[in-house]
Amino acid sequence: MLVNPPSRAWAPTARGWSAPASDSEKNPPGRFPFGRGPRNRQNRAVKVYQRETELRTAGGLAVRDITDEVNEAVRESGVTEGIACIYSPHTTCCVRVNEFETGFIEDFSELLRRLVPSETYYAHDDWDKRTENICPEDMDFGNGHSHCMAMLLGTAGESVPVRDGELCLGTWQRVLFIELDRERDRRWLVQVVGN
Repeated sequence: MLVNPPSRAWAPTARGWSAPASDSEKNPPGRFPFGRGPRNRQNRAVKVYQRETELRTAGGLAVRDITDEVNEAVRESGVTEGIACIYSPHTTCCVRVNEFETGFIEDFSELLRRLVPSETYYAHDDWDKRTENICPEDMDFGNGHSHCMAMLLGTAGESVPVRDGELCLGTWQRVLFIELDRERDRRWLVQVVGN
């Protein structure tokens, strides 16, 4: 999906910034309210592109490198300068930017298992106590530990700047999709916004 909202030039007023009387008005260079730099001197329309990817995870703290797929979405978007937001719409998995190296992944998994062991009691898995958001398949396999891990890891997604049509990642940085629960059908979304 590609959306191009109408381009608008803005003008300073005594009370702040206001929209022009018509879209045809041009704004002089350096007078745009959002700090345009040398790369962005012209008034351009903002593009918004979204792509959804489905996958089946292996479960049990599985980490999958999705960097190439995210880069592909950025290229498809046609955005050269902007931001890519990569998001998981699930409560027991997330997207992170880090190194995709076997030793690190092993250390990270071990750390999470020490901090949030699956064998301990979780009220989320106590079916005599829990009365909300009940999924029948969760009754067979408790996943309270997966929810706790997800909360420790923070938000469900990452935002990565886009420059010259590429993700601005460091040398060893990769975009990682992390499954904290059992094997499941999942999806992740990337939304690219820019010019």
